[in-house]
Amino acid sequence: MIEYDNKNWLALLVTFNGSVIRSIISRIAIFTLVSAVIAGLHQLQVINLKDIPSTPWAVVGVALGLLLVFRTNTAYDRFWEGRKLWGEITNQTRFLSMSILAYLAPHPDTAAIRQRLINLLIAFPILTKQRLRQIQNWPELKPFLLPEDQQHIEGANHPALATLSLIAAILGQCAAQGLLTEQRLLLLHPSLGELTRCLGGCERIRNTPLPIAYVLHLKRFLSLFCLTISLPMVAAMGWWSILATALVSYAFIGVEEIGVEIEDPFGDDPNDLPLDKICATIEQNLTELDRLAESAV
Repeated sequence: MIEYDNKNWLALLVTFNGSVIRSIISRIAIFTLVSAVIAGLHQLQVINLKDIPSTPWAVVGVALGLLLVFRTNTAYDRFWEGRKLWGEITNQTRFLSMSILAYLAPHPDTAAIRQRLINLLIAFPILTKQRLRQIQNWPELKPFLLPEDQQHIEGANHPALATLSLIAAILGQCAAQGLLTEQRLLLLHPSLGELTRCLGGCERIRNTPLPIAYVLHLKRFLSLFCLTISLPMVAAMGWWSILATALVSYAFIGVEEIGVEIEDPFGDDPNDLPLDKICATIEQNLTELDRLAESAV
């Protein structure tokens, strides 16, 4: 995600970084070229478009605008829900780390366990990010995983879920060994459940695109509108109808493309959520919590 100053309107006006213009310029060029052909044929009196009313396009434009608003709102809802889920992942990993560090007090028998659990909590959001992006980058996880933990997680079909299962198993072993009371163990389980819910919520967004029928209809409807929009304009505007077509196409197609950009917010495009930064923040926070807990004793 690109950080920007919302108050600096001039910089936002001229910047292309993060804009959808690169994605839609070819389509705008096609629609503009078609309008130029129509304008040329009309000016050369090959065809006569003086009697074409503008009412049908005005009515269709309103309907198309409503469809685009629905499309963009749906995409933004998915984007914002994804951000809330990652905010909850951040909060729950912090809470679990603080609780583990408090409940497993520094002791020769618990020092290694504490560090192992903190590292697994750091690894979980990284594994979640990788799953949502459909990549595997084990070197990114190497600093946080013991060899046996990495082997266990690598062999799982769902590494992120396997990490939560491993954390739960380690906490259960601590309770069985008397290093953690049953009451405190029960206090930790809801946070693990919440992390599981957030993981599932992110996967739901990632794996459930908009229905193909809606997407196809909108794209075809939009393309037909932009291809023919110059027909009712050319008689009154002449060659200026070419510019008008380009501007209308930019406005409508740009809104539709914004919806496409943000409906899957977990990638690494400029308009996606900053998952790398969020994972780095979680790592920094949990490492600092561990350091503060050690120094407080």
